[in-house]
Amino acid sequence: MSGIKAYDIKARKKVLMKNPQPYLMKNGSWALKGTSAETGIKLFKIVGRAKPSIIQSRSEVFKNIFTSRQCECEKLC
Repeated sequence: MSGIKAYDIKARKKVLMKNPQPYLMKNGSWALKGTSAETGIKLFKIVGRAKPSIIQSRSEVFKNIFTSRQCECEKLC
């Protein structure tokens, strides 16, 4: 998992961000959007004018794809 931390309002502390994605804001600054590893809420972290580079291994990418799908029994499998 990538080591990007952001402040989680619900947990009231900095936590690891799952599936961080770069996001370009209207003013030209870059931010990261993701979910909290502890509570599962959405996180947002402003990183500045330079585009952030998110490096994930191939195994992490496939793990994220296959663990976030829903099966017929309405549960995350």
